[in-house]
Amino acid sequence: MTSKSIHLAVCLLAAAALCGAPAVAQAQSNLAAAGAGGKLVSFASQYDDGDWAAANLIDGSPDRGWSGQSAGAQAFVLGFRGGALAELEDVVVNPYSRESPDNWVREIEIQVSTTYPFRGFRKVGTLSLTAEGTDHVLSFDRPTPARYLKLVFLSNGGGGYMQAGEIRAMGRLVEGSTPAPAYRALHETATIESFSSQYDEGDWAAANLIAPDTVRGQWAGKSAGVQEVVVALPEATPVTDVAVGNYAREADTNWARSAEVLLSPDSAYKGFVSAGTLEMPPRGELHTVTLDRPTPARYVKVVFRRNGGGGYMEAGRIRIYQAEQADGGGGAESIAAQLESTGRAVTQEIHFATDSAEILPASEPVLREIAEVLRSQSGLELIIEGHTDGVGTAEHNLDLSRRRADAVKRWLVDRLGIGEVRLTTVGYGLTKPVADNASEEGRARNRRVELVRKS
Repeated sequence: MTSKSIHLAVCLLAAAALCGAPAVAQAQSNLAAAGAGGKLVSFASQYDDGDWAAANLIDGSPDRGWSGQSAGAQAFVLGFRGGALAELEDVVVNPYSRESPDNWVREIEIQVSTTYPFRGFRKVGTLSLTAEGTDHVLSFDRPTPARYLKLVFLSNGGGGYMQAGEIRAMGRLVEGSTPAPAYRALHETATIESFSSQYDEGDWAAANLIAPDTVRGQWAGKSAGVQEVVVALPEATPVTDVAVGNYAREADTNWARSAEVLLSPDSAYKGFVSAGTLEMPPRGELHTVTLDRPTPARYVKVVFRRNGGGGYMEAGRIRIYQAEQADGGGGAESIAAQLESTGRAVTQEIHFATDSAEILPASEPVLREIAEVLRSQSGLELIIEGHTDGVGTAEHNLDLSRRRADAVKRWLVDRLGIGEVRLTTVGYGLTKPVADNASEEGRARNRRVELVRKS
């Protein structure tokens, strides 16, 4: 896991800067432990809700472990006390279970998100385990920011079930960090409006698609053909994300591999508009479509178009969310999400005086929020680039862009205590427009600062 400095894009109508650093608690502890406020946010399956429950993975001991309903790949998402941001140093997994070591997990992919438990994840490493009931540790080169930790159990030792004993996330909570961005789980009050087919009315019923993770059942159609399921919300509600979990306890050749998500504001059978298509490898995790903007929907349709070649179309869960800051504007959390997904974040909330490098007071909140991103990722190094619109001479705009980039650096260093050696500046003037300078809107987009990740 190499250190990453970050590539931020900050518009200079709006431009960039930073914040008072939150203090970090000193004592390392197991942040995933239920007794310390850790929580199991989501999981693909559990064999039962007792001796083999998923909650046993964070109960502090491998003595009572977890078993999935099959040997298929399965994912877990863990959160920390109060939704806090953490700096992780080690992820520890003990694969022990009281059944055959052939069932014990052998390969795990580890991901983190600083935003939501259903999107924004990035891979930070893999952990290979032996058939020994001992701690296996993935250590990070430097503290790794995370609000949510995902473990994808990819394979076991050849047995009929995927099993493990304990998960620990060792690190520290970042005190004073921005609260977790809010979201609503709209599926929790939804109902199934219609479906093409269901194998039965119990373990394979369509209703299982919107049931809690603790429910044993999944959904299977009566064949492998293309099929749809329509979910009804209580009322038209802005939707930002729709996720599909394709795990089912039968062979992964039956698992849905491709699905289309469509939304309708008022009708269960017409007026649907596509929100996107999901290509879903057999990994037992949520696959998410994130909309460009919150979209009012009363009905959400998922069309399952293809499986892995098996005789039935199967899937585990459909999840529907309304996320705060879904338009990418505003706080450090949306900035962090953009950085993780594209390597670039854009904000329109840092303002300069006209034809000046003076940062206006209204910019301070977003500067402090961006600084939190830097503070929470101590290895980041930035090149601060200044850009202007096309009004005025090339020489004047080049000078202005350099001064604005320098002003951002000085704000970060002098007011917020960011180390000067982590920041360098350059001005490009009007030479790299991102929009047409013929309109005011285009000129506003061109006035920007970009913070570029050093390699």
